[in-house]
Amino acid sequence: MAAASPSPCFSKNLPPSSSKSSILLPKSTFTFHNHPKNTSPLHLTHTQHHSRFTVSNVILSTTTHNDVSEPEIFVSRFAPDEPRKGCDVLVEALEREGVKDVFAYPGGASMEIHQALTRSNIIRNVLPRHEQGGVFAAEGYARATGFPGVCIATSGPGATNLVSGLADALLDSIPIVAITGQVPRRMIGTDAFQETPIVEVTRSITKHNYLVMDVEDIPRVVREAFFLAKSGRPGPVLIDVPKDIQQQLVIPNWDQPMRLPGYISRLPKLPNEMLLEQIVRLISESKKPVLYVGGGCTQSSEELRRFVELTGIPVASTLMGLGTFPCGDELSLQMLGMHGTVYANYAVDSSDLLLAFGVRFDDRVTGKLEAFASRAKIVHIDIDSAEIGKNKQPHVSICADIKLALQGLNSILEGKEGKLKLDFSAWRQELTEQKVKYPLNYKTFGEAIPPQYAIQVLDELTNGNAIISTGVGQHQMWAAQYYKYKKPRQWLTSGGLGAMGFGLPAAIGAAVGRPGEIVVDIDEACGVPAARVSHRDDLRAAIQKMLDTPGPYLLDVIVPHQEHVLPMIPSGGAFKDVITEGDGRRSY
Repeated sequence: MAAASPSPCFSKNLPPSSSKSSILLPKSTFTFHNHPKNTSPLHLTHTQHHSRFTVSNVILSTTTHNDVSEPEIFVSRFAPDEPRKGCDVLVEALEREGVKDVFAYPGGASMEIHQALTRSNIIRNVLPRHEQGGVFAAEGYARATGFPGVCIATSGPGATNLVSGLADALLDSIPIVAITGQVPRRMIGTDAFQETPIVEVTRSITKHNYLVMDVEDIPRVVREAFFLAKSGRPGPVLIDVPKDIQQQLVIPNWDQPMRLPGYISRLPKLPNEMLLEQIVRLISESKKPVLYVGGGCTQSSEELRRFVELTGIPVASTLMGLGTFPCGDELSLQMLGMHGTVYANYAVDSSDLLLAFGVRFDDRVTGKLEAFASRAKIVHIDIDSAEIGKNKQPHVSICADIKLALQGLNSILEGKEGKLKLDFSAWRQELTEQKVKYPLNYKTFGEAIPPQYAIQVLDELTNGNAIISTGVGQHQMWAAQYYKYKKPRQWLTSGGLGAMGFGLPAAIGAAVGRPGEIVVDIDEACGVPAARVSHRDDLRAAIQKMLDTPGPYLLDVIVPHQEHVLPMIPSGGAFKDVITEGDGRRSY
């Protein structure tokens, strides 16, 4: 984790400049110095925007005015038998999947896709400043909305810059569709400029990936990619598209069937009713049951709340499960595990029945596996059969959609209402005593502001309704402990991978996807002094000040738009095509 600086930085983003296909996110930075000695600062920033959405860093507040809506009946801007470029087919395929926003950074091998995006009246591009920021923003969008986030990058380093985000999405089960440009097919394997075999690079960190070698496959591949990203256990899918495929003309066939027979046949079926009855029986026989819920319950929060209402069983959450059950509820034990509450870990350690729903028994939760819930019978329900028995062997297991399993359990419990007597009041009282004895607390330092207190105040002022994103480190754990999440999709953090640099772009993605919501990024300070210069006469003094300042310094120099670096021989051209002057829009 990067060391915190002695002074917090308040950053405020200005309204995005208008553009047909892109939203630009310029930023001005103001640094204030007045911290008591030996205190570790927390970044708090707030922004008011009067445009499409608001973004601020390091606590980032967002107001947005666009919706993620259900796809409407699609009307193509092309005639049915009209040939069009592969890049236009790709963009229309995204439109047909209901995509309204993408996070795309341009490059040579993906430029055709960007040109096609400018011809779309449906999709807007939120322009990141780095491909990693783009994929993290797509993650934030997907985590906040439940709809697959889409990011686009060029070949080579643009594609490899997506790697951390794809790995993060795989570990945290986030639906992402990443599209990369690739060198033309004839140049693949020749070590061409900016060629990277991104399909091979990402094979183990994506749910699936594609290299498109036939332009006619684009409609099917995009449809399959979205189906794979959303179905079963969600995850990232990558589509690599060579530049000549993007340029090739084709009349697309939109009625191609998906070719996923093996995958579809392995998707979980309806939960077995006999096993559900067995779980209800185990609950009725237990004295100290505990719910252990994770990110797999994100889509089934209402069913989980109804299950708790019917049973009265206390709920402990993983880091990724925060918000699936309200943290302020009297039956909430908040987070368990390494930095979890004492009473949540006590409950699991003392339980005689552990109901593990949508979890993977991660090492940050279990610690020493043999000692975890050693007194309890374990029930494990998860949509991914690979997770069942991988780390901890359950007594009863069901591979199923948690939502359907909880609906089945609730139906059985409702049918037994009045007949099934569940009384865990003594157990709940025991846990209440633990809450009183070992509450979450922190040290105070006179007039200094403890970071935990800052998060508590944020919770109070937002009434626990903000969407919170974080980076990785101590502040991430404090945000998990001291903000009282009420709903799923409020808490956006890099859990399984622990990727730094996640918080701000994820907050931007959430801002795009959740109109009207407050979005707050909690991050630790880097404490870099900064200045902006926009007038030629001020530049020399600004650079001198930068050179005279010890340590790192950020100088933001505002320059006019220039399209080309001259002289220039256009890609694929010869010396006779050299451009030596002008704006590059024609040869001289």
